[in-house]
Amino acid sequence: MKIFKLLIFWVFIITIGAGYIFLAARTFVPERYTQDDFFRYQLMTPKVLKSAPRVSNQWYFLSQTDEGSGLRSNEIVFTNIEESDVGSLIEQLDAWINNYPQRHEMMSVSVEKSNGQLGIRVIHYDMDENK
Repeated sequence: MKIFKLLIFWVFIITIGAGYIFLAARTFVPERYTQDDFFRYQLMTPKVLKSAPRVSNQWYFLSQTDEGSGLRSNEIVFTNIEESDVGSLIEQLDAWINNYPQRHEMMSVSVEKSNGQLGIRVIHYDMDENK
């Protein structure tokens, strides 16, 4: 009976350790989610990106932390963009960034082509104050 309790104890300790390592390593993996994922959206999305104009009917969010610098980037990625609309949509998003009330926010807009489709990213940068 004593050996069985000891075995259960060590399985518990190893499981807790493995879970901690998994969660710690997961911090540095980009996390993709949508606005429909209520908890991730509410907990991970900065207020500024929640208020970003929706320039497409399809979008998702990315959240990522750089291990070395502690720089966090959160993005809203608009997909299924027509090439003829890219210029005006970028102007709209740039104007929104330039007129955002908290001017200290670090943001940028970029365009990417993936699998033959255009996408526009609004990236919000945030430094980890604890580094």
